Amino acid sequence: MNKGMLYWITGLSGAGKTTVGSRLYYRMRAQKKNTAIFDGGILKDIVGKDLGYRREDRLERAYRYSALCKLLTDQGIHVIICTIAMFDEIREWNREHIENYVEVFLDVEMEVLKRRSRNELYSEHDGKTAGSDLAVEYPKDPDLVIKNDGRQSLDDIVQNILNYTVVPQKRWNRDEAYWNNYYACQAVTEAAPSLFACAMLQKYIEIGGNLVELGCGNGRDSLYFAKHGVHVTGIDASEVAINELQKKNLLQNCIFICDDFVSAESLYRIQYDYCYSRFTLHAINVHQETQILQKAYDMLKENGYLFIEARSVNDKKYGAGQAVERNAYICDGHYRRFIVLQELLAKLQDIGFTIIESAESDQFAPLKDDIAVCVRVVAQKTNKDLQP
Repeated sequence: MNKGMLYWITGLSGAGKTTVGSRLYYRMRAQKKNTAIFDGGILKDIVGKDLGYRREDRLERAYRYSALCKLLTDQGIHVIICTIAMFDEIREWNREHIENYVEVFLDVEMEVLKRRSRNELYSEHDGKTAGSDLAVEYPKDPDLVIKNDGRQSLDDIVQNILNYTVVPQKRWNRDEAYWNNYYACQAVTEAAPSLFACAMLQKYIEIGGNLVELGCGNGRDSLYFAKHGVHVTGIDASEVAINELQKKNLLQNCIFICDDFVSAESLYRIQYDYCYSRFTLHAINVHQETQILQKAYDMLKENGYLFIEARSVNDKKYGAGQAVERNAYICDGHYRRFIVLQELLAKLQDIGFTIIESAESDQFAPLKDDIAVCVRVVAQKTNKDLQP
């Protein structure tokens, strides 16, 4: 899915954020109907009514703005937001998490702001005015700095913004080309389920439960669960695999979504009984692993289960190929990171999971030409207050 643009227009009160943003919105909307605009003053009443003007309140409000923008841009919606929200950590968060991000700083001298202020905002000293009563952190490296002091026309300002060449933030390469080619050579619905899926269904998964599979690939395990009465959501970044699954799947209790399971925020807003991850943790880096495990904990219902199977550092393929980071290599045309069982268990326990079972073996995933050494973990979300 192509991500939407985010134009983050920032500046002090009176800098012209809403004026510039509104004109930009109507220019963009003439070509791209999936465009939305938010003004900080309006958003404050929608997502920040419970917050005051202390620094921690303003920071929390800004994080909510950013999260909303990410949620929309992840779904292909272009967003323009006009807000002060002058915090370094907010802008850093935006750059790290939002793929197509453009930061526009409207830089206006205080004397000009004071002349523009109809309600003498900068002379009231009511403790609520950013840049006067409240300290701000001015943008250190915005994409565009616009001196909006009246010497440049509004149309010229908007045109300058539209002329800016957007450089997408570095997106995690999910080896989509490799996996699209891989699944193009496989029959989607004919493969037998994995031994891991069979074991988890027999021991833990109940009919009628809700399960999400992260990185469902050819869908064999998702379909297996669904055929046994489980409500399944399978997600994978391979368009080839998901398109085939969507065409061939006839089960009403199973849906397939094409998206990156790390950044698909809307996926994690739903509560599940089970989260199933087979051969997916070793397809992401360690930072993303931490994100996914925390998201899994948050989305699971009380006493819900997380199932993990992944290649171990004791696997024979460990060390093969080009080293790209600790325990991670590019081999056979794609990224593979090998898991240290004890480190994974410690991370899960720090998050709040209770480890139900864990093991490492070369008998978990016997492949035709590859005896894989894998780790298996079953973790349960339990009440932290009841944990020893």
